Amino acid sequence: MRIELSQQAQARLGQQIKLAPRVLQSVEILQLPIEGLEERIDQELESNVALESAESLGEPSPPADAAHAKPSEHVQDAYARAQAMHDRSGDDFAERSRERARVSGEPDTKSVMLANIPTRGQSLEGALLEQWAFCEAPEPIMEAGREILRWITPAGLLAKSLDEIAREVAQQRRENAPSSQLFVAALARLQQHLEPVGLAARDLRECLLLQLDAAKLASRDSSTETDTRIADARVLVEAHLPDLEAGRFAHIERANEWSSKRLDAAREVLRHLNPAPGRALNVEAEPPVRPDVIIDYDPTTEVYSARLASGLIPNLRVSEEYMRMARSDKVDAATRTLLTDGVRRARWFIDAVEQRGATLLRVVNEIIARQREWLDVGAEALKPLPMTRVARELGMNVSTVSRTVAGKWVATPRGAFALRTLFSGGTETDSGSDISWRAVKAMVRDIIAAEPKAAPLSDQAIARALKERGVTLARRTVVKYREQLGIPISRLRKVRPVD
Repeated sequence: MRIELSQQAQARLGQQIKLAPRVLQSVEILQLPIEGLEERIDQELESNVALESAESLGEPSPPADAAHAKPSEHVQDAYARAQAMHDRSGDDFAERSRERARVSGEPDTKSVMLANIPTRGQSLEGALLEQWAFCEAPEPIMEAGREILRWITPAGLLAKSLDEIAREVAQQRRENAPSSQLFVAALARLQQHLEPVGLAARDLRECLLLQLDAAKLASRDSSTETDTRIADARVLVEAHLPDLEAGRFAHIERANEWSSKRLDAAREVLRHLNPAPGRALNVEAEPPVRPDVIIDYDPTTEVYSARLASGLIPNLRVSEEYMRMARSDKVDAATRTLLTDGVRRARWFIDAVEQRGATLLRVVNEIIARQREWLDVGAEALKPLPMTRVARELGMNVSTVSRTVAGKWVATPRGAFALRTLFSGGTETDSGSDISWRAVKAMVRDIIAAEPKAAPLSDQAIARALKERGVTLARRTVVKYREQLGIPISRLRKVRPVD
């Protein structure tokens, strides 16, 4: 009896391992965004002779409206088979993939996916090194400057003091490290040479002062009034930055015996300065968003419909020639085995690609059904939509929904959105309707945008305004949402009217 149980256990284990490669491929394809899918298809076309694209053979692509059509029975069957295998295998596929990689020496699924991530653009350090290379200075100063640029933050300021940088370099190199004097001389050259002005400053105060110095040089032929405004702005930076941040304008006026008009003129100069000049270089910019799904609106029927944005994805099929060779008795057994394996892998891959599209459309169509008001009205109408609810409605594992939307974008009549942002928790309004936290944030932003600039609303006042709209929110929650939106406190939003 024990032997029989052992044999059954071994049989079940053997079946699970046999299914695992197909499940892994299905999950890998499912979570790829459109750019990754295109690259993955190119890789598969190169590595598997049994897989071919109709376009490469000169055949026409599917009609443009084919993406609107419902998935075929073949696609639905492929989806059902892959989903069943996914449910049987559970979420431990990644561990089995890593284990197989350790045994076979082949890269695991995660490694392959990481390798498919597009490389980023030029770094800020790289862009500044290119500028620094054109500076005419002795090589020791140039070398010290290159070391300093290793410690530039994304804002363009130094992450460490010159003394700390000198110690770090001395510990790393031990010999021939630049002296402290060289670092001081190199920093002065960097601040004069780099564009935009303010880069390589040691703190915010120095960054703003460098820009004021440049503004003063540029205004030599201007009026005395301009020079006075720049000089007053310098006083604000040198002595009153904390007062400015706290909105203590009356204290600044008393300390300098200024009128409110003179203070406002100096503050206007500061508004034209850049506290983060590094970001002005726009390096490491994100690539343009490419949606995986497009939601169209038909004004005649007032219906929203989803289609795959897959114009660049080739129409894949299994090579008929290689299928005939795999069945032919004239081909030796070893070659037939190789061809049969290629044909099987080609079918698996095509099924995985079709399943990805079918699953993506099912999820997006469920979003359309649940978020119709958001599509009609905008962000304030976004409803709570947990992934668990979508998974339950579609009969999927919640991890499948998560992988389906990961890294993917949808183009709508209201713009492009990351699919994952359409899933969120929420609360209930006083009228009993559901509203998502993202919609509440949009309401906070709109309330602040409409406030009087000379008398901005306090956080408690914003909470009261939300209450009038039917959303009860604690003041501390308003503070959290305001900060997440990057909106300062009320006294920093205040703009005094011009006399």
